[in-house]
This record gives sequence, structure tokens and C-alpha cells, in this order.
Amino acid sequence: MNMKHSILNRIIIGKSIGFVLGAIVFLILPMMGVPLDIYFGLGLWLFYIMLGVFIAFFGIMDHHPLLKFPMPWWFRGVFAGLIMHLMLILLAHGELIFIIEKMHTFGLSSPWWALIDGVIIGLIMSWAETKFAGEGALPLE
Repeated sequence: MNMKHSILNRIIIGKSIGFVLGAIVFLILPMMGVPLDIYFGLGLWLFYIMLGVFIAFFGIMDHHPLLKFPMPWWFRGVFAGLIMHLMLILLAHGELIFIIEKMHTFGLSSPWWALIDGVIIGLIMSWAETKFAGEGALPLE
């Protein structure tokens, strides 16, 4: 794939990954026996799309503007995934507990395990965006 390096391509890649991941969550949870509220399901779908966009814009900064330390793609992905999933857990703690109880996960009874999911998803999104659309001061086109 020979894509031109630009912020627009980072956003397209991030939105695409988020769209697919959100669709998987939206469609798989009811199949696993979790009665998913339509508003919460669509909110999760949009959350993952916005996570891709957040990481895309975060990829412009390959150095911290104030502290002047380098931020490689993996650092940005881990940080963004962790922060966004922390926000998700804090806002939807009760719903996540309900989902975990219904899924009968392998002894994982805390919604805080979703932070690991956020790190992994952030790494995947940041890697794909950096690999195919570049990083740093990119043109808008």
C-alpha cells in the first residue's frame, strides 16, 4: 500500500479501525448473551471511532511540546488507549460490571481489566496509522 503521508490518511485509518472494532463489539456482545442497551452499544461504537481519531491527531506530536522528550508511536498508542479507556471505565462503570457478569469471563470480575484492552487497541491503532500514514508534522492533504 503506497499511501501519501498526511494527517487525513491517519484519520481515515484510525476511523476505519475504530469502525470495525466498534462494529465487532456492537455485534458480538448480544451474541454472547449480554443484553446490550442500544444507546450504550452505539456509544461504544462511536467511542472506538473517536479513539482512532484521537490517536491520529496525537500522532502529529513526535516530541512532547513542553517537556521536550521524544514520543514514539508505541508511547502515544499506550497513553491514548489507556487514557480513553480510563474515561470509559469511569463513565460507564456500572454498565461494564453488568457486561462482565453476563459474559462469565474467566475469573475477571473487575472492569479495570479494560485498561489492558485500551493499551492493546491503542498500540494497534497507533502502529497502523504511523506505518501507513506517517507521523510528526504532516500535511493536511
